[in-house]
Amino acid sequence: MKDIKRYNDRIKRLLTTEEFREYKKDTSSLIDFGYDYIEIGDFKRAFKLFSMGARVNGSDPDILNGLGIVLCELGRLKASRAILEKAVTLYPEDSITLANLAGVYWEEGDFDQALFFYASALKADPSILETHFNLINLHYEQGDLFMAYIACMNLIELHPDNQQAIEMRDDIILNLGLTLC
Repeated sequence: MKDIKRYNDRIKRLLTTEEFREYKKDTSSLIDFGYDYIEIGDFKRAFKLFSMGARVNGSDPDILNGLGIVLCELGRLKASRAILEKAVTLYPEDSITLANLAGVYWEEGDFDQALFFYASALKADPSILETHFNLINLHYEQGDLFMAYIACMNLIELHPDNQQAIEMRDDIILNLGLTLC
């Protein structure tokens, strides 16, 4: 009982009064607040919230993903990778976790692993646009324009009216043509 009170006191110091009221009604709102703080760039506060959440439920995929994301944003890539690898072990078909792990590998410069995990994320759920764009951009950044083109065409096949994908395809085609000159 004493630990719960201490835990609530720590959370109360991190959250605004309105957020704390919401947390008291629904403890899972802690995850939402963590992601909100990531969104506004308050990574230290997000880290504290996700860390507290991990103490309560260290196997929740949303908490593990949030913790992995915020650690990456704080430049703690090795710790981020370890958290996300644990999450992938627990949830091997979770496309968000797979894509987040791919992003960490990309940040670390391990492009083969990044490509593998982006492809795995798309296999688990091909509907997430951001994962498609990240895979295209990674291929493009690596100078593999043909694979970037294939990845872009896969996206356009799923979302034929997506303007960003169409523009990327056109840029890739232009660059492919320029490399042949």
